[in-house]
Amino acid sequence: REQQRRRNAGEAGCHTDGTDQAAGRRDSQQGAPAATMDVVIGLTGKDYVMVVADMTAARSIFTLKHDEEKIMMIDDRKVLACGGEQSSRVNFSEYIKRNFALNELRTGLELSTHASAHFIRNELAKAIRSRGGAHQANSLLGGVDEDGPSMYHLDYLGSLEKVNFGAQGYASYFSLSLMDRHWKKNMTMEEGKELLKLCISQLDTRFIINNPNFRLVAVTAEGKVLDEVLDGHAST
Repeated sequence: REQQRRRNAGEAGCHTDGTDQAAGRRDSQQGAPAATMDVVIGLTGKDYVMVVADMTAARSIFTLKHDEEKIMMIDDRKVLACGGEQSSRVNFSEYIKRNFALNELRTGLELSTHASAHFIRNELAKAIRSRGGAHQANSLLGGVDEDGPSMYHLDYLGSLEKVNFGAQGYASYFSLSLMDRHWKKNMTMEEGKELLKLCISQLDTRFIINNPNFRLVAVTAEGKVLDEVLDGHAST
């Protein structure tokens, strides 16, 4: 009888541990974003920053539309390109833009690109520890100020890195090697545009997802100087 009791207790204990482990896995996965098919690519040039993003809005196996805006001007000389879950991405982008506008109203000052990146990074880090959970948004922030053009790579965990070029989502698997090979310091705007079009061409050839439209935006110290829609199936 004693052996049977111990056996039953052991089986109950194993069942309990397994349930707890499964619950722990569910809890650990709540903050992790779903794999993103968004295309967000950017680079810095001689006196500008340039970003390109796909315009596809999709959910599960459905494509909903091909005119989604994933690039936002957060002030006159800074651009934020975001990828991630639809509602969280839009909410996060709007939240950042409104806070920058509020800060300028309160202080009369415009944040530098460096300060802006750290503000965004701080908001991402705080969200992880809040009840609402992490912002499901990975972004590239680019801007031109007194220190020249600069770009910052941010993910949903609050990681921050200053880069010369960057990419978010599965697009990085196809574009980072191209930019590592072809990017150079002080690229002209036409050279930067051709490099991003080369990345789009490779995505069209190799990426399993169909992205027919891309939006390209370039910003200089004078503000936004280029904003156009590119055909995702056009050859370079």
